[in-house]
Amino acid sequence: MNQIKWGLMGAGRMSGWFAEALSILPDANRNAIGSRDFTKGKQFAKTYGFQKAYASYEELVNDPEIDIIYIGTPVRHHYDSLMLALNAEKPVLCEKALTVNGAQAREAYALARKKNLFFMEAMWMKCQPAYRKMMEWIRGGLIGDVMSVEARFHTKSMNGHRLFCHEIAGGALLDLGIYPLTAACDILGYRPSEITSRAAIGKENVDYTNSTLLSYENGSFASVASGLALEKMISLFVVGTKGRICTSKEFFFQAQHVEAIGYDDALLGSFDGPFLKNGYEFEAMEAMDCLRHQKTQSDLVPPDESLAMMDLLDTLRAKWGLKYDFEI
Repeated sequence: MNQIKWGLMGAGRMSGWFAEALSILPDANRNAIGSRDFTKGKQFAKTYGFQKAYASYEELVNDPEIDIIYIGTPVRHHYDSLMLALNAEKPVLCEKALTVNGAQAREAYALARKKNLFFMEAMWMKCQPAYRKMMEWIRGGLIGDVMSVEARFHTKSMNGHRLFCHEIAGGALLDLGIYPLTAACDILGYRPSEITSRAAIGKENVDYTNSTLLSYENGSFASVASGLALEKMISLFVVGTKGRICTSKEFFFQAQHVEAIGYDDALLGSFDGPFLKNGYEFEAMEAMDCLRHQKTQSDLVPPDESLAMMDLLDTLRAKWGLKYDFEI
């Protein structure tokens, strides 16, 4: 494959950011956008330089020219979008959270395996240079044994914000909390020995804010929080026996600079990984590289980690007694 032809499902904000990233990749062909609002789809195609616009997702996935589908629909609709694309024999890059629950995610992965199709969660931070360098340092022992992780993601969410909408799987956890939880589990492991969690559930039956403590057999722990706030508050603090890593000047899921500092304040490591556009380009590059090498899964965002995260999200919601009305 010289150029990879992309079809985008959903003409919302996430798809717009992803389309901007594709625009600077010479091997990414912006082939088609599918939207149930055809007027919106045509405007999206014009704005971001796509060749075609379809008035339905069915038309999009059945276009024989398209090599891969990016799913940028709301979380509630991810499962239906995934099954539609995979059943049409299309490889998929799907926004996070992958689905509303783990059962849906497992069904989608099973279908992808059955059809021998590439399928990857669009956890963009795992593909970014600075995050990858941070993980290389941690796994290589630069800051010693990690003792604790503190991570949070609160976003500005005023009246009318989409995250207050139960009908589209709103709330902080699936949309925001998945980031700090993924970072914490990436560092300490996806199978904590003990989980303590609380959430404030609002009148819309979504979690306004939540706090989770993940404990591990070796004594390490992670304190993770997310919520619908008056302003953005996003940070990651990793404490090891030899040093620490803190990303507070930049949002950790889009950091372009990372430093490791020892307890004598000596600089243990420093790395700059500037974006080529907005950071979404790296997950697109990873997906296209996998397609060219005929891989059905990514080493940077492996299925077992994505599924373990879905299991953790399910566990937290069960502890809170939060279930979406439309869940099967």
